[in-house]
Amino acid sequence: MRTLLLLAFLLFAPIRATKPLNNAQMGGTSQEVVVLQVNAKWNRQHNINLNSLVGCDVQFAWLEEQHEEFKRQIQTVPIIVVYHNNKPIRQWSADLSFSLDVDLNEIQSVVNTL
Repeated sequence: MRTLLLLAFLLFAPIRATKPLNNAQMGGTSQEVVVLQVNAKWNRQHNINLNSLVGCDVQFAWLEEQHEEFKRQIQTVPIIVVYHNNKPIRQWSADLSFSLDVDLNEIQSVVNTL
């Protein structure tokens, strides 16, 4: 009899079938789009101010402070990478002058399409 009551209770008990809504789904700012800039400290004069970008989480990292595996993946600095759901979507890398020639509107248009 206990088993029958337990099964009845479980059958009619409210169960959360979906994950809770995140801030983006509730109309807040989307944190699933991340714009990451990586630069070396010796090249700090070529940093780009990305704080005016909207609809994304802007992050910055010094190359010297990263683990060795990450450092091996970076060939030139600075580099800007747009991630959507932790997957790289687009990247801009510096040329031999160690500076980036990228317009913020170009980065914003990529963010807006995600």
